[in-house]
Amino acid sequence: VLTWASFCLSQDPELEARVAAEVDEVIGDRRPTLEDIRRMPLVRLCVAESLRLYPQPPLLIRQSVAADTLPGGIAAADPSGYPIGPKTDLFISVYNIHRDVRLWGEDADKFRPERFYEARKGSADGTWEGMQAYDPEGGPLYPNEVGTNFAYIPFGGGPRKCIGDQFAMTEATVVLAMFLRRYKFALDKPAEEVGMATGATIHTASGLPMRVTRRAGVPVVTA
Repeated sequence: VLTWASFCLSQDPELEARVAAEVDEVIGDRRPTLEDIRRMPLVRLCVAESLRLYPQPPLLIRQSVAADTLPGGIAAADPSGYPIGPKTDLFISVYNIHRDVRLWGEDADKFRPERFYEARKGSADGTWEGMQAYDPEGGPLYPNEVGTNFAYIPFGGGPRKCIGDQFAMTEATVVLAMFLRRYKFALDKPAEEVGMATGATIHTASGLPMRVTRRAGVPVVTA
């Protein structure tokens, strides 16, 4: 997650500067508290947007416990749905859901953290009800499957959802904030040459060469 967040931010210097400014304003040069994390919505959304574009894992596997009928989906070819039997293996492509232009708009492939502030209308045929606008003040710390009507499922959803989602997101937010407090990152190869490889996670094909420089005026921390 942090690799892809760094990859995306390094290609948008204006956004990277805004994120760093938020970190500077909220925590300065001390270690962040939980209250500080609440006051850094842009940092949090950078983590969330990184997981949207590069979900870990990119594929969810489930097995039906009984016979059922899957809904037809958005603009379904078969509005009556698809019957399945018990113990049917289901493969859910999180990567494709997270980049579907019908759910996220024509810029679905673009790294744009503020997209979560926008409400999305449902489908014209009523097969998808749309998503709510994210509220960084009065809602959960991070976007989730409930507010997005299951268009955003980096940790799955329902009773089988990953129980460590909030810890993982908070941990990533802290690390990203401390990285950006002290350093600037620049790709050391063209973005199109980085490449993706998939397995249990989506990772870079051959690492992520970066040029790392200390931000001007930031003191060296020795402890």
